[in-house]
Amino acid sequence: MEISTNRNSIVLDSFAGSGTTAHAVLAANKKDGGERKFILVECEDYADKLTAERVRRVITGYDFNGTQREELLRKSLNFTDLKKADKLLDQIASIENLDKHRFDKIDKTVKNGELLVEGLKTITGRTEGLGGSFTYCTLGDAIDMDKMLTGQSLPGAEALGALLFHMATNEAKPILTEAEEVAGCSYLGESASFHLWLIYQPTLDFLTSRDAALTLSRARALAAAKPGKKHLVFAPAKFVSQKLLDDEKLPVEFAPLPWALYRVERF
Repeated sequence: MEISTNRNSIVLDSFAGSGTTAHAVLAANKKDGGERKFILVECEDYADKLTAERVRRVITGYDFNGTQREELLRKSLNFTDLKKADKLLDQIASIENLDKHRFDKIDKTVKNGELLVEGLKTITGRTEGLGGSFTYCTLGDAIDMDKMLTGQSLPGAEALGALLFHMATNEAKPILTEAEEVAGCSYLGESASFHLWLIYQPTLDFLTSRDAALTLSRARALAAAKPGKKHLVFAPAKFVSQKLLDDEKLPVEFAPLPWALYRVERF
């Protein structure tokens, strides 16, 4: 991170694992006040409960319980040490007498010809968060626009709505507590600039019917239901001109399906 990034870098990790890369980016930002961003990709089913959860805790902080170890003696053993075992045992006993009050336990092990004496202490505490934020997204089924145009493959309303919201606003679609519909228009949510709506059902009969069009009465209903921002309505057709909407001072804009997906720059 120190070698390859500057304060405004974007860091991509295509195999995110436990989220170490995000942790390193947040730590670097905390250290130098940078605004580095990270993009993590993880295909395993632990993406939310492990990868994203670590990032959440790094950002907000977390409580912990653990065991603190302090090395008190480390000694390679040879045959001479075995002949002077009493002296070695006395040394260990002396360590225990001097340091046992500082620890919950004195641990003694011999492994690979090495004696290790450690003091163990149970600790509890809290690690403060590094700050920052991130958005967690799950990749849904692919939406094939060519097949959608012919009716060969029509996505569900929820998947299409999430894609339209993101493409039009560059924001993640908010999670709504309940589905909301006004005058046959499904509410997608509120962005920084718009209330977004979708007139859609995944059947060609509906998409080619008059029920799939934005009308003046629908525009009036949407403007009255959620005042304060412009309304962007995705629909296959409209039966009202933008001039008439403007003349009535209705803050409603029509975005045709599916071609509006390729016109992100308008918004």
